[in-house]
Amino acid sequence: MIRRSIRALGAPVLCASVLAALLAACGGGTKAAPSGSAASGSPAASAQAAANDASTSPILTMPASRFALSLDDLGTAFITNVPDTFVLNAQNYGSSKTFAEGDNGEKLLTEWGYLGGYETSFRPEGSDKAILQNGAYDIAVETHLFKDESGAKKAYDYFEGRLKAGSAQPVNAPQLGNKSSAWRLVAGKIGTSTVDAAYHRFLFRRGNLVTVVMTYGADPFMSVTIVRDLARIVDAKALGQKEAIAPTPTGNYVTPTPSPKQSPSPAATASR
Repeated sequence: MIRRSIRALGAPVLCASVLAALLAACGGGTKAAPSGSAASGSPAASAQAAANDASTSPILTMPASRFALSLDDLGTAFITNVPDTFVLNAQNYGSSKTFAEGDNGEKLLTEWGYLGGYETSFRPEGSDKAILQNGAYDIAVETHLFKDESGAKKAYDYFEGRLKAGSAQPVNAPQLGNKSSAWRLVAGKIGTSTVDAAYHRFLFRRGNLVTVVMTYGADPFMSVTIVRDLARIVDAKALGQKEAIAPTPTGNYVTPTPSPKQSPSPAATASR
C-alpha cells in the first residue's frame, strides 16, 4: 500500500487516496466561514461562479494530471507537497483503502476501464501558524480518468457509497459536474493546539473524469464553499474554460534509463 501524508508535519495519513481518510472518525454539520477567513480571501474564492452545466459530458484524454489543481491555480501562498504527488494506476490505486476490505480494487478499476489518475497535495506557507491565525488550509486532490462515461459513473457510485458507509457527514452544496456530493468531518486538533481540525471533501464526475478534492483546516474558519470552489477550478479545466496543463512529473515518476555509451569503432578512431 502506498502511504503519504497530506501535511508535512503531524498530519493524518492518506492511503493512496483522498477518499480513504474520510472513512474513519466522525463529523458534524456544516457551518459558514466567518468574514475575512480563507473562504473570502483564498485562491479558491476566485473560481468562476457561473451556474453549473450538468448536461455536458466530455470524453477527456490522458494524462489525468492536467486536470488537477496546481500552484498556478492557487498562488504563492501555497507549497506543493512533492513527496506526496503520485501518478496512479489500477495496481497502486486499487490497493488503497478507498476500496472496502474484500473488494479487489485493481479488478474493479480494470472493469470500469480505468485509464489512470493523479494525486497531489499542497500546504500553506506558515503551516499550522497560518492555519490557526489566518484561516489557511491544506489541499489534496485526486483526478481519475476512465475509458468512457459508463465506467466513470460506476466508479463515482462506488466512491460515494464508500463515503456513505463511513462516519463523515454529508453536507449541502450546489451541484457541480454531472453529479457531485460534499462531506465533512471533525477529527483531531490542529498541531498541538486545542482547535478542532475540519476536513471537507467534494466528489464530482464530469464525463469520464472523477475528482475528489479535500481541504484540512481549523474548524472555525472552514466551509464547504472553499472545497467546492477548488473543485470548480478542476471542472473549468475539464470543460475547456481554463487551460489544462500537465505538471512537471514528480513523486513516483520514473525517468527513462539512459542507454550505455558505446565505444567508437576502430575505423572512426583511425579517421580522427
